[in-house]
Amino acid sequence: MFSVRAFVESALHDKLSTLACFHYGQTLQILQARLNEFDQTSAISDSTIMVVITLAQAAELTGDFAAVENHIKGLEKIVNLRGGVRELNTHNNTQVKVCRADLAYALLSGNRPRLLGEGISWDCYIADRGLIQCSHQPHDANIRAFAETVMDARLHNALRDLHAFSCLSNCAYQTTRKLSPETYNEMMISILYRLTHLSFKSDYLQEAMRVGLLAFSSAIFMQRQFMEQPYDNLLNLYNKALSRLRKSTDIDLPIPIVLWMTMLSNVVAPKELSRVDWRSVWLDEAVSRAGIDSWSQAREILKSVMWIDFIHDRLGKKVCESAMSRLGRPPRVDVLCTSL
Repeated sequence: MFSVRAFVESALHDKLSTLACFHYGQTLQILQARLNEFDQTSAISDSTIMVVITLAQAAELTGDFAAVENHIKGLEKIVNLRGGVRELNTHNNTQVKVCRADLAYALLSGNRPRLLGEGISWDCYIADRGLIQCSHQPHDANIRAFAETVMDARLHNALRDLHAFSCLSNCAYQTTRKLSPETYNEMMISILYRLTHLSFKSDYLQEAMRVGLLAFSSAIFMQRQFMEQPYDNLLNLYNKALSRLRKSTDIDLPIPIVLWMTMLSNVVAPKELSRVDWRSVWLDEAVSRAGIDSWSQAREILKSVMWIDFIHDRLGKKVCESAMSRLGRPPRVDVLCTSL
């Protein structure tokens, strides 16, 4: 009753009603009584876990991030009493819901997740399985050479997985097939936990790539339909990382990487950037260097890094055509492209 009121009232008012606050107090009282029971069967049950997750989501919605943190800390204790994340029920998606709540907290706060901090596998999850065969010539060779010689191996594996997932998603969409929920959920957990537990504060390139991959993957796996821009902190981190990278004159990036980074910063921005904004200027430079005169041409280059048509095309095309217009290049009429 509290969560329903929180979700409805937050869209209409700046604060919760007296009745919603009453239900919140009742929820906490009953929850605390359950946690204090001598027999902890109910205290660590799936239903208790879902109550805590719901409270965290409601607190996120109302902007009470201190409460989000408290609820996630409580969730961590319950999960530990259950034997860890991997011991949670997978048939009713409890495991995935716990991970999503933990990851949402990390993306909101900029802190590391509280779960799955030990024993992380940094290997590829799907890129080496042969699930998709894709070619993005002539860009493949340059990207591979850059990634294998410059990027941290752990970060490179995350990039490879996201590239494979993007191509797999495009193929599934074009053939009206669906990805299995198991693959989707395991990809979410594998990718986001690796990226949120990594940090490259002193390496501008690695950090910009890490946060960029986080921004890209959060748009795929962690959308909050009830919030217009749920991860402002993440977007601010990405803009700062890009700004530091642009000022580093000793770093030479392949054109597809520059185009992808700058396109992403424009696509995920909460509002349209002005033509004099440094992100727009950098994007224009990338479009010019790549010789792009059509959206389909730009999209093929973006796909050589990672790009999911049905998620990113609507805004991506608009951003790209704006850049071409600023450069005085009227966009050519695109032809239908069916490559992965």
